[in-house]
Amino acid sequence: MRVAILISLVACLVVPVWADDSFVPVTLGGNTGYVVPESYAAAHKADFIASQPGYGKIDGFWTPTEPNATVADRTLHELLVRAAREPALLFPDLANSNNPPPPDSPDSFEHQRRELELITRNENAYARQFVGLILDGRRIVFCNYAVVPRSDPAANYLFIQKSFVDDGIVHFLQARFDPEAKTCSGVALIGSWQPKLK
Repeated sequence: MRVAILISLVACLVVPVWADDSFVPVTLGGNTGYVVPESYAAAHKADFIASQPGYGKIDGFWTPTEPNATVADRTLHELLVRAAREPALLFPDLANSNNPPPPDSPDSFEHQRRELELITRNENAYARQFVGLILDGRRIVFCNYAVVPRSDPAANYLFIQKSFVDDGIVHFLQARFDPEAKTCSGVALIGSWQPKLK
C-alpha cells in the first residue's frame, strides 16, 4: 500500500516537469504567440546560439512573462511601421553610403524600404515565439517570428537552419527586446516578400 502511494506521489511530481517544457500561449491582438520556457531553451542551447546574429554571449536563459511578450510584440510592430516610412532606422549604413547600390539591387535602400512595407502588410502571417536570453549578463527577449510551412510554433523552436521548404521560401523576422529599456535592436529580416527578379 505504501509503495502504491509513493508511486502515485512520484507520478504527480513528474507531471509539472513536463508541463514546464510546454510553450505558453500568449494572445497578441489577433495573433497568438508562444513563450519558450527556460527548460526548453536550455535543452536546445545549440539552436539558440546558432540563431543569434553574431554578437553577444549567451550566459543562460529565463522564461519571459506574458507582459514581456506583449510589450515586445507591440514594440517590434511599432518599430517596423516607423522603419517602413524611415528605413534609415534599421539600415543606417545604406542611408549614409557614399557609394549606394542601384535602386533595383537587393542591397539597395529602396529594396529594403519595399521589403519593410511588405513585412508590415504580411505581419499577421508570422508565427511568434519569445525566448528569454541572458546576453552578456543582461536579460533580453529574443523575438523569433517565422512563416514556415509544416512547423508547429507551439511545440518546437522555429530554427532557420532546420526550416527548409520545396521552393526555398521562408520568412524570418528576429529582434532583441530589452524589457528594461522597452526597445528593440538587432532586427534581422530573412527571406524576401518581393517577387524574384528574372
